Amino acid sequence: MKQKGFSLIELTISLTIFLTIMGIAVSLLLSTLQQQKRILAEQELLNQSVYGVEYMSTALKMAVKDPDGSCLGSPGGMYLLTHCSSGQACQGVKFINGLDNNACQEFFLDTANPAAPLLKQAKSGFATQNILSDKFKIKYARFILNGDKTKLLSGSSDTVQPRITMLLDVQVQASGDTQEKVIQTTVSPRNLIK
Repeated sequence: MKQKGFSLIELTISLTIFLTIMGIAVSLLLSTLQQQKRILAEQELLNQSVYGVEYMSTALKMAVKDPDGSCLGSPGGMYLLTHCSSGQACQGVKFINGLDNNACQEFFLDTANPAAPLLKQAKSGFATQNILSDKFKIKYARFILNGDKTKLLSGSSDTVQPRITMLLDVQVQASGDTQEKVIQTTVSPRNLIK
């Protein structure tokens, strides 16, 4: 009677092939999961960045002239750049938001903690709030005022419509990689200056 079965060598070879295939499959699965984490982190970064820029753009579009100078310090002004340091661009902008019951509002980069600067908003009657989640690091935020600045502040008519250009560089750490997005947009008030 002949015995049928596997020899020890055949079993060892089969087990080696099986373990090799399983090792490759696990390696591919882990690689796919890490890639998925990076993609999700990048998507969240993009979503948060776009939300922040859209939120600020909507408010800046609804800016109205400061009739008595109580917000901007000069009657008739529309925008005031804030948090400016010598030789560098300004990291904040102040204005009256016509969409929000003429609230005096400011967007600025809070650098109180230099390791983790935060994009914030200050609004009259409310506590200062973050615009983006704390897990996002703002590498830089720049606000640039276009148009005749002296006429904008004095309240006289200007032939160039005022515009605010915003530049944001937002970063997030995910799966050992740093994801970074730079977003720029320019907005002007909806109510044209006359």
